[in-house]
Amino acid sequence: DISASVGTPFYCYSTATLTRHYRAFESALNGVPSTICFAVKSNSNASVLRSLGELGSGADVVSEGELRQSLAAGIDPRKIVFSGVGKTPREMAFALDSNVGQFNVESQSELQSLNAVAQGKGVRAPIAIRINPDVDAGTHDKISTGRAHDKFGIAWAEARGVYTQAADMEGIDVGGIAVHIGSQITELRPFEAAFTAVLGAVADLRADGHDIRRIDLGGGLGVPYSGQNPPSPKEYGDLAKRIVGGLGCELVIEPGRAIAANAGILVTQVLH
Repeated sequence: DISASVGTPFYCYSTATLTRHYRAFESALNGVPSTICFAVKSNSNASVLRSLGELGSGADVVSEGELRQSLAAGIDPRKIVFSGVGKTPREMAFALDSNVGQFNVESQSELQSLNAVAQGKGVRAPIAIRINPDVDAGTHDKISTGRAHDKFGIAWAEARGVYTQAADMEGIDVGGIAVHIGSQITELRPFEAAFTAVLGAVADLRADGHDIRRIDLGGGLGVPYSGQNPPSPKEYGDLAKRIVGGLGCELVIEPGRAIAANAGILVTQVLH
């Protein structure tokens, strides 16, 4: 029926599958304040974003384009996290004007740039600083993002001082800490190491006088492509709640492929 209506080729997505996967993460974090921010990089289809937004999902975006797509899909800007190592001042300005809920700051230079843009607008940018916990996710080299030599995040040895600088900036509201160690992770051990690092970091930051209210645990939970047996959302959620669930923070997670990877098919027609 769809092919008769729109022709081929087309992507067909299952709302039931998207819903089931989203609800699995929602259930996994039951009992703690939490927000699920779908990683738009994994699938930016407008209908997919709209379907997830209607379920209450937020969005994890890495560009103005992804932010615009999320807003157009009706996702609450207060549930949007702006991540990524390459935010331009123009993108920062648009995100501030859109009232996004959180910027995940990846470097000291980005922090200074964001502060300048926010001051120019007379507002304060809500931030979490992404720390690099030096954890090997055990996944493909090109999608590992939490090791010391990866370009993402700030090493904890430096990050504590960056938090101190951020607290003195007029255009910055320090409210969280973020971590993301990679994608297509098929065991709990790397998550446990990263979450434990965050646990210690929150204690240190609070001792320094910072009001840490949000913990962004990133995404990365893998899916079974060919023989893999990744943890379930419940196992992932139970681990997160056990390690950082007692800190009195809102937990933010950013699943992507674990929600969307097997929710669609490409429909084509044999011509010859």
